[in-house]
Amino acid sequence: MADMEKKVGVADVDSASPADVNSISCAQYVNLVPNEQGEEYARETAGGGEPVVPKGQLRRSFTTRHVQMIALGANIGSGVYISSGKALRYGSAPGMLIGYGMICTMAMFMMNLLSEAQCLFPTSGSFIDHASRFVDPALGFALGFCEWFGALTVVAAEGSVVPIVISYWNSSVPDAAWYTIYLVVVLGQHVLPNRVFAEFEFFTGALKVTITFIVLFVMLIICGGYGGDAVERGYNYEALSAFPNGFKGIAIVFLLAAWATGGQEIIGISSGEARFPRWELPRACKNLFIRIVLIYLSACIYITVLVPYTDPLLLNSSGTIASSPFVIAMQKVGIKVLPDIVNVVLLIGLAGIGSESMFTASRIQTAMARMGMMPAIFGKIDSQGRPIYSNIACAVVSIVMTYINTSAGGATAFTWFSSVSATTTFFAWMTIPITNWFMHRALKAQNDPALQLKHAFRIRWYPFAPLFLFFTTLFAFVCTIYTSASPISDPPSAETFFETMLCLPLFVAAFLGWKIWHKTKLQDPKTADLVSGRRYLTEEEIAILDDYYQKPMWRRLLSYVTF
Repeated sequence: MADMEKKVGVADVDSASPADVNSISCAQYVNLVPNEQGEEYARETAGGGEPVVPKGQLRRSFTTRHVQMIALGANIGSGVYISSGKALRYGSAPGMLIGYGMICTMAMFMMNLLSEAQCLFPTSGSFIDHASRFVDPALGFALGFCEWFGALTVVAAEGSVVPIVISYWNSSVPDAAWYTIYLVVVLGQHVLPNRVFAEFEFFTGALKVTITFIVLFVMLIICGGYGGDAVERGYNYEALSAFPNGFKGIAIVFLLAAWATGGQEIIGISSGEARFPRWELPRACKNLFIRIVLIYLSACIYITVLVPYTDPLLLNSSGTIASSPFVIAMQKVGIKVLPDIVNVVLLIGLAGIGSESMFTASRIQTAMARMGMMPAIFGKIDSQGRPIYSNIACAVVSIVMTYINTSAGGATAFTWFSSVSATTTFFAWMTIPITNWFMHRALKAQNDPALQLKHAFRIRWYPFAPLFLFFTTLFAFVCTIYTSASPISDPPSAETFFETMLCLPLFVAAFLGWKIWHKTKLQDPKTADLVSGRRYLTEEEIAILDDYYQKPMWRRLLSYVTF
């Protein structure tokens, strides 16, 4: 192998056939380019012990089961159980199926595009770092700032829902008390070693997924006839108007579906601390497909069959679990226990999503500090691999935004702030395909065969995939602007518009401000950074992948449930 490596050079790669290039391993190709600059991570020992050197760096401590469960269980919460009722109310059955179907398809394309870049450059900044190095630093700053602030508003937003969920059982305890308990659970994890967060996400994710599958199985049984005539099955399809609110009803589902199924970007951020990104990210893509088909789309079918969009409980605007279409269907057939269990799952989901958002915000802040986009102090990591100053800053902002909900004026201000997270997903999903195209352009301009190397992860439908994701996201975003400017249930007003679209002027201001102040330009594909943060497959990792792809299909599928 050593003799073979010495013979491989850039000229050899330039003149080699595609088959020859594909036979070159990552370990061989590492000699063709300079060593990685600016090591961001502490190196774990082969036995999974303490990192060797350097100290005070992020650690790749997330294992396969952690990343897989984050991919499978992330974002199962109020978006699935409660917001789906609002989507049914406005979009009816066809509108809900169209809206969720389109957004879920976009999510799968996004995850594959993100994984292609993240497998090569698995940095904690993920798509923000990629946008800066391949497109324009101003784009990276604007997206990073909106994602950071949006993630912090999600921490507070999930906390503000806790008293509403608890009110299903008891409404006598002050909201501030529930906020405090929630914040202790969510923020307390990040005071402990990073492995605690990973384990919390694994076990809460496993619990959410298990109970959600039980709920969906019960819904399937009800669809099959359990409960008799207590449920008007297929009423949405047989008796009611298909599109009661016209195109506007479908358009509003796009935003609600993005809220329920979005946030997949955390998989990219968390993979920045994964031990084997090339192994874990493609599997996360497949787990996302499972979550989309078995949870989101099947849930859409069940609730549209069982719950008419005119149901009085569905029209309840309180936002409690009582207005969840799942609970409505189960109560109609006399199932009393599962609604309480759903409420428990919802509480766990709120804590899980809050913790994920705290993790995302702190890692984005750390990455941006190291990219020179935030004060340098936030880029410091303690001896346990925790971004301690970023954690403190994010915790302070989250605490303030959570407790301002205790006053009427503060709640109004928070409604405006939280709108940033509502549409940030669209900006991320438009940026990721642009970045992917620019990355391909840079690899081609610099004759870098990264995507032709053995076991390289690459998307199959280039350039269709980035084009599809960009234009469908742009379409959904324009639809959201339309429904914000002309809402269904309220008269048009600037206040109503910016309750959803505050992220738009914030993103534009951040982009133009950074671009004008720093006089940034589009990155030249011939000089774009293909070195920093790049991670090559080791001989051991190549052997693991060789062994995996030689196994029969049934054993490869079994590995998804055995971790």
